[in-house]
Amino acid sequence: MSEARVQQGGRGSVRGVFIFALLAAFALLSLIVVVVGARAYKAINATADAAHASRTGMSYLIGKVRGADESGMITVFEQDGAQVLSLGGLYGGERYYTYIYCDGESVLEYFASAQQAFSPDFGEAILPAHALSFQLDGNLLLLELEDEHGETHTASLCLTAEGRAGA
Repeated sequence: MSEARVQQGGRGSVRGVFIFALLAAFALLSLIVVVVGARAYKAINATADAAHASRTGMSYLIGKVRGADESGMITVFEQDGAQVLSLGGLYGGERYYTYIYCDGESVLEYFASAQQAFSPDFGEAILPAHALSFQLDGNLLLLELEDEHGETHTASLCLTAEGRAGA
């Protein structure tokens, strides 16, 4: 009879060790799944944030150009080695210009009266970027933005102020 108790006690301890090992394996695998999931979430979130920033920046620039799409109000010129997009507009009967350019670190915007000369020192940073270029060919404006991650984003805008769209 004492021999039967010893055998049952041995089986009970093996069963307990097996259950403990099974729970430990479950906990370890759960921890691995959480860590891998957190890393994947971080990577996806970083990619989404970068894409959102560049899309928002390009949308802002496109909106500014479309808002200034009037005959003779959009020009591109170069100053101090940087291309500058000049967007004119009439406010309260006076002409003002919005200048958009890049200093190698940020896209900047400078709003000034027509009597004030353009100065790149007064611009406000809009978004981080390495480069911004413009090409105005007739009624087609090409925008090319290199963001802070080195990715290039482009947009082509058909200027319609003089009724030449689709021509």
